[in-house]
Order: sequence, then structure tokens, then C-alpha cells
Amino acid sequence: MLKDEFNKEDTLKKELDQFQVIIPEQKLRQKQTSWQRFIHYLASPAKDPLEKATVTLTGLNLTRMVPLALGVGVSIIQLWIHM
Repeated sequence: MLKDEFNKEDTLKKELDQFQVIIPEQKLRQKQTSWQRFIHYLASPAKDPLEKATVTLTGLNLTRMVPLALGVGVSIIQLWIHM
């Protein structure tokens, strides 16, 4: 509805003018339940633990080479154990 529509009706305007509504500037903080806090925790963004390593070229190369080196190391240990 448009605000002008309230001004056209005199009786409605008189009734509405009787009431004074105070709108707070800040949202009132409601007490959250433990379930709401848990959901808020799950929905909050997480920090990237590898961000510092992937920003530099050396860190990027390490993040590529470490899994490869671990795979080769594990396979060598398995071959050594079975001999």
C-alpha cells in the first residue's frame, strides 16, 4: 500500500495518529538457544589453513610435491616390508 492511501481516509488517519511507534535503531539482541548457536557456528565461514602456503610459489610447489613424496615413501616402505 502507498502512504498516500492512509491520508485519504480521515477516520483511519485519526486512529493511526493516536499511536506512537518507536523503532529502535539497533536490532534487539535475542537470547539464542544452544541449537541456534550451533547452527550459526556451522554456517560461519572458515579460515583457509593452507592460505599462507599457497600464496607463495614455494608453498604452492610444496603442496603439490608433499602428497607425491608421501605416496612414493609409503610404497617404498610396503615393498621393503614384503621382501
